[in-house]
Amino acid sequence: MKNKALWLVCVCWGAASPILADDAAFRFSKEIKAPPLRKEELLAVTLDTEVFVATRDDLADVRLRDAEGKLVPYLLRKRETTRARAVRTAWPARKQTARPLDDGGLEITIHFDEDEKHPHPNGLTLVSPLKNFRQRVRVFSSTDGERWEPAGEETVIFDYSRYMDVRSDSVSFPETGRRQFRIVIDDVTVELQSDLLALTRRLHGTEEIERTEQATVDRRPFRIERVDFWREEQHDRVTGDEKSAYPVAGHRVTVDREKQRTIIEVDTQRQPLTSLQLETPDRNFSRQAIVEVEKVQGVTRIWQKIGEGILSRIDFKNLKREELSISFPESRHAHYRVVIDNRDSPPLAVEGIEAEGNVYEVLYLATPERHDQLLYGAADAERPSYDTAAIQELLRSGFQPSPVDLGPEERITHGAAPIRWSKLLNNPLLQGGVVAVLVIVLGWGLYRAAKRMDRLPEA
Repeated sequence: MKNKALWLVCVCWGAASPILADDAAFRFSKEIKAPPLRKEELLAVTLDTEVFVATRDDLADVRLRDAEGKLVPYLLRKRETTRARAVRTAWPARKQTARPLDDGGLEITIHFDEDEKHPHPNGLTLVSPLKNFRQRVRVFSSTDGERWEPAGEETVIFDYSRYMDVRSDSVSFPETGRRQFRIVIDDVTVELQSDLLALTRRLHGTEEIERTEQATVDRRPFRIERVDFWREEQHDRVTGDEKSAYPVAGHRVTVDREKQRTIIEVDTQRQPLTSLQLETPDRNFSRQAIVEVEKVQGVTRIWQKIGEGILSRIDFKNLKREELSISFPESRHAHYRVVIDNRDSPPLAVEGIEAEGNVYEVLYLATPERHDQLLYGAADAERPSYDTAAIQELLRSGFQPSPVDLGPEERITHGAAPIRWSKLLNNPLLQGGVVAVLVIVLGWGLYRAAKRMDRLPEA
């Protein structure tokens, strides 16, 4: 019986040993290439793609270690950037006149009095209640109302609500101190074809012998409610996450003609991505698209939507606009899928996919004559809790960390993993085995005691 009990203990220990072995060691290291230091410095190490491939989503398995094997406290943060933001100040034009032109256009003349305290404009907006229009606009400026000079280039204002939610009703031009403006709009009366058709059929008995379709065309003037002048200045500053381009491991394109969609499967290296951008030579399109990631639900794998948007490129004469990226919350997955809704239009030619995401860095205080390493890639490492008050105070005081590079990746080889007794004692396999052994030993002891009682002489 003792041999059986010993055998059960050995089985439980063997079941627990793989868990212990996985927990102990970091798999990779990179040398931190810090320059020679004369005094203590605040350094910043940017995490690269190789680190993201091997680490967990929460980056809890990242450590700093010096040459003596001692851990170095650090602060992990997402890098931010400060950029300028355009702030627009607008005001309506008051003194204005309008007259139709012989070629069907419209001329609007605007005069600002010297006592009007408006800033020098660098653009204007034609405010109209209309939708589904396209007009060419030219702006001229003058100091005396006699000699007019072009203010910027000819601009097309438009509203394409019939096809997509795209509108542009502003004209920008170089800043000017002139107080008189002339706006010329070409062809202010346009012909619009109705979406409804009048259908006429001629029958001979029950047989149709003639059919006529007639569309209604309306002549609609381009109505302008007011003209707003504006000035944009770059003076406010906002802070946001710094973005970086990350390499994509590969992509595959398939066309689902039955469901009228293009599917792009994207392989990445688990970087903290926030957008995917399409590379295509096609022009003049607008397609609804979504980004999905693969999720495990029970025993099956499904695709879950994490972002959506409109992929578009308008390239006609001097009108050039494009939006080829779809943004989503930060995600670290190895596989993504972009699904483009083609409807009845031909599929887009996809030449590539670019990825962009957030930047993470490790900040720490480095000392002279110390060589540090970055360790990472431990499946069960617990998140460290360091005293980072000094580093945070330096950042609040305006100290900027000095960036340093990482060396090539090296795989760490380990011997037998050290036993962590706290992990061992909390292992449910081992706990269940010990309980089973104790129950068997107790039962065997009760059985032996009962046998001895049966051999005792009766009183």
